[in-house]
Amino acid sequence: MTKEELKNFVSVYNKSVRKGIKGKNKEGKDVQEQTSWAFFTREEIERLLEITDPKSGGIKIYFGQYDKENLDLVPKDRKDREDYIGMVSLALSAANQKEDGIFDVFDNQSEEVSNTNSIANGGKICPPYCQPPINI
Repeated sequence: MTKEELKNFVSVYNKSVRKGIKGKNKEGKDVQEQTSWAFFTREEIERLLEITDPKSGGIKIYFGQYDKENLDLVPKDRKDREDYIGMVSLALSAANQKEDGIFDVFDNQSEEVSNTNSIANGGKICPPYCQPPINI
């Protein structure tokens, strides 16, 4: 995920769900059941942590929302891909905490590095992927 894709992903969320407006599904109807959880692999999380400062580094989590324009962020081989439209999800960004704030790695490195390594998206979300069923 690039910095620009992150900006667009978060923008969709900010214009609707964050303001209390329901997301729209693939048929353009209100989403009745919003995301319950998101899963990212250990490998993905460790990859992000690896490029942060060993003492002050961490992961900044951005809320975002899929729509028809950014559906290409969902892996092409993902089953029920279009069911992600209108759903809230997360983007993970490698970040470092400093005295004056928490800064994304992409703000401190070259655009090439930030566009390929410091932001992760594409975690599995429930719904549509709810296996096993939620027991909480």
